[in-house]
Amino acid sequence: MKRHFLVIAYFLFTGYGECALKISTYFGDHMVLQRAPQQAVLWGTADTEGDTVTVRLEGQGSDTREVIANVTQGQWKVKLPSTGPGGPYVIHVNSSDGDATLRDVLFGDVWLCSGQSNMQFIFGQVFNATEEITKAVNYTNIRIFQPGNVRSDTEEDDLNLLWIPWTQPTASTVRRFSGLCFLFGEYLQPHLGNVPLGLVEAAWGGTTIEAWSPPVAVNACAPVVHSRQPPDCCPQVPLVIWNSMIHPILSTTLYGAIWFQASANSDHPELYSCQFTNMIKWWRHYFHESSLGETPADLPFGFVQLGTMNDTSTNGTGIFPYMRWAQTANYGYSPNPSLPNTFMAVAMDLPDINSPYGTIHTRDKQDVARRLVPGALNVAYGYKDVVFQGPFPTDITAYNSSQEVIIEYSHGAVPLDVRSTDGFQVCCSEDSSTSCSGKYGWEDAPITGHDVSHVTVTYAACGSRHLVGLRYAWRSTPCGVMQCPLYAADTGLPAPPYIQKTAPTFP
Repeated sequence: MKRHFLVIAYFLFTGYGECALKISTYFGDHMVLQRAPQQAVLWGTADTEGDTVTVRLEGQGSDTREVIANVTQGQWKVKLPSTGPGGPYVIHVNSSDGDATLRDVLFGDVWLCSGQSNMQFIFGQVFNATEEITKAVNYTNIRIFQPGNVRSDTEEDDLNLLWIPWTQPTASTVRRFSGLCFLFGEYLQPHLGNVPLGLVEAAWGGTTIEAWSPPVAVNACAPVVHSRQPPDCCPQVPLVIWNSMIHPILSTTLYGAIWFQASANSDHPELYSCQFTNMIKWWRHYFHESSLGETPADLPFGFVQLGTMNDTSTNGTGIFPYMRWAQTANYGYSPNPSLPNTFMAVAMDLPDINSPYGTIHTRDKQDVARRLVPGALNVAYGYKDVVFQGPFPTDITAYNSSQEVIIEYSHGAVPLDVRSTDGFQVCCSEDSSTSCSGKYGWEDAPITGHDVSHVTVTYAACGSRHLVGLRYAWRSTPCGVMQCPLYAADTGLPAPPYIQKTAPTFP
């Protein structure tokens, strides 16, 4: 009942629902619009075709600017004047069909937070939730917005349900908002000089990527037939969330997006690389086009690599390692040629085996957010001195005489913190094949030595067999909390999982 009351109250108090002139339901008092140099876009509907809609932006003192738009096929859209960070502003919209007003509007950076249950995971369920929420309400220049979870078989032009209209964080609203999304904003804002942030949560647990994707992205990849019956709660068919929760907000001027989704597609890891790269490509295209070119064509896009699922004492290889690899478009790192202008947070070393919400739902959204922020600073904000990636193999050399493999990380530029000696495996071939296939077994390859930027592992387990592959952290839950073998010594960022199914270089 509370959520329905919020929706009803929103229309009653703003008056948008009565007059013929309407602002899109995305907009509201207390919102954040995108700051300069980008221009925010305002849009809505009106009854009188060809009518002039006047939009007046009023700041403090004499700061008043005005733009106009014409009603075409019942719709109007306008770019607001480029406005630096801050506020509050008042926006008046009027035409012969009526008028509407938005109050306490700030200009800052707008981030979209989307995905399935780990993005939807509410702030009230994270570790130390009471203390975190008490702290969060002091971030009055972070504003939050959440459309309701609605599916549609056709593309909608407006949101049909709001769970949290634009608001400052209060104990009651932030408690049921995405914990990861808010913590990301909370940790990011101090690096930006406390520029206002608008956080838009559009997330739905148990949903597949194809449900969030536009038709052109869905059609670019092979059809998906999921092996399990989709739950009634969670749409898993193509387009139905794109239609109802993404399409209505495409005209929004965004600064960036973050994404946490993959487990609902884990029955088809071989398709996810295509699905993910195409969803990002076409989200960028449509947000850029619909915002009249104001959302960047290469919209910064961060994502969380799939976390863990079960206890390290019982887990096997499972399907999650293959999904993690697919999330990187089979490169192992981000950004890469298939995923430009992206950044990734590794989460495989943050298991929460006692989570009352299921082991797939870690309550530690704090560390996930902390790992996203460096990527946002580097990729989205251009702070190129900020390191945002953990160590990654750049050279692998095997030595037959000692049956050892020496792995160089990050061209020697990142000092290693080695926390355990397990985690590596080698693929051993009975014949002279040079690649690892399903008929060959994987054997443990313990770390036997390391220096600042190199790790040595033994492949003695191969015996007389040929070494034809190497992989790292290739398990659903490869380690305990922050106890995987390899981290960057200076940043604490973990090395992501890695696989090579061909023989390494032999000198």
